[in-house]
Amino acid sequence: MEIVLSIICIVLLVIVIYLLYTSQMKIHDKMIQTEAAHSSLDGQYNSIISLLSETNRSLGQSDIKINQMIDGMHDINVIMTNTKKRGTFGEYQLYHILSLYCGDNQHIYEEQYHLNNGKIGDAALHLPGNTKVLIIDSKFPMENYLKIVDNPKDVSYQNEFKKNVKKHIDDISKKYITEETLEEAVMFIPSEAIYLYLCDECADLYDYAHNKKVLMTSPSTLMGVVFTLINITKDFNRSENIKEIEKRIIKLKDDTDRLDDRYGKVMKNLSTLEKSLRELEISKDKISKTINQAYDGAIEEE
Repeated sequence: MEIVLSIICIVLLVIVIYLLYTSQMKIHDKMIQTEAAHSSLDGQYNSIISLLSETNRSLGQSDIKINQMIDGMHDINVIMTNTKKRGTFGEYQLYHILSLYCGDNQHIYEEQYHLNNGKIGDAALHLPGNTKVLIIDSKFPMENYLKIVDNPKDVSYQNEFKKNVKKHIDDISKKYITEETLEEAVMFIPSEAIYLYLCDECADLYDYAHNKKVLMTSPSTLMGVVFTLINITKDFNRSENIKEIEKRIIKLKDDTDRLDDRYGKVMKNLSTLEKSLRELEISKDKISKTINQAYDGAIEEE
């Protein structure tokens, strides 16, 4: 009986130990899962923090770029609303076009040209074969044009705009058409939009400028004027130097004939040299053959 009780106790003890072991294993597995979940959450948290930091840096850079754009727009606005700075911008664009297509060539144009009447033109174009110059003056009638754009039905702004343009035309005609200049002057408008508006809506101003001997141009039409002047200058220089050009062409023809003659002599000498090299090779082969036969002790009868 005691043996049976002992066996039962042992069995119960084994069962208890097994149950304790399995419980411990389950607790261990849950701890591992919890740690894995915690690690995963840590990783996700770190990724979110990294993403937020990167986003913050990008937003900071965007803010800098936006601020730079705002500053640039402010600078442009300052230029466009200040009459003096707007005039300086027009002169800069005029000089940029002239230097781009004419280079630094004072035979074609000069900046800030002084006339004897004390007036200073923004630029002067030199025509070939003529001591007189064509004055270009930059004008930027923008204020009333912007008012027209904002209030297209208000006729008063258009009238004021026309009055401003007429005043510019009168000033150019009075100041820059003298005995030193041609009978025309150029009014440079550094805005294609304003120039096109003049073409479409203010045809009477063109007639007025024509009567005052003033040619209105935009950046694109001024290029045409400059190209025409450059081509006229080239044609004039050719006609002025035609005799010298003819002499140089004749001299070049003589040099070409001399080159052909020398080339023929060189080719003839090369042919002679080639023939001599072939004969030299034949002699070399004969001598080499005789030496080899003598060396081998097998002399052949000639």
